[in-house]
Amino acid sequence: MPKLILTHDGAVIKEFILNEERMTIGRKPSNNIHIDDPTISGEHAAILMLQNAYVEDLNSTNGTSLNGSPVTKRQLNHGDVIKIGRHEFKFVDDSLNQFEQTVMIAPQTSKKVSTEVPKKYQVSIVSGPKSGEVIALSKPYTTLGSPGGQVAVIAKRGSNFYLMPMSGTINAKPPILNNNPIGVKSELLTSGDVIEVSGTRLEFQEKI
Repeated sequence: MPKLILTHDGAVIKEFILNEERMTIGRKPSNNIHIDDPTISGEHAAILMLQNAYVEDLNSTNGTSLNGSPVTKRQLNHGDVIKIGRHEFKFVDDSLNQFEQTVMIAPQTSKKVSTEVPKKYQVSIVSGPKSGEVIALSKPYTTLGSPGGQVAVIAKRGSNFYLMPMSGTINAKPPILNNNPIGVKSELLTSGDVIEVSGTRLEFQEKI
């Protein structure tokens, strides 16, 4: 299970298991990871566990750095160091390395090759400034919305696609799926679903 190891002045303070899709870090007690540090904003950053892991700065006052460089949102790799205020987090996830080793030493077996063509999906913009445009969902995640405002992401997991909110600003309203605001958990998408984000309506469709 991926985790963050919190350190301060080189000393390990605590470990946090990343067992939720979105975990916030900040000075407010309501955060998943609460740190009482005046150099850290109330809601400073978030860790997103999608198909991969990502760190996202939540418009904090002092910023978030990854391996010494300022970031707004960046994918995490095993061993990365995130600095928030006067504290550091080491991202630890050995599962990928272990999986690759297992694949390499596994004996070859005869398997029936599937001839089924996987379905492809896209998002069509129904209304808004870019009405009529089509967004191909070929990446592990596709971000929708406007930076600094209402933002959502469509994450690809295997053959399925999920919609989940991301923080553009702390007070941003959640995206809407089929006329219902979504919560903090991801929502499985099916062809024909209508998404509304930043005043733009989009339709999730199977690509023919």
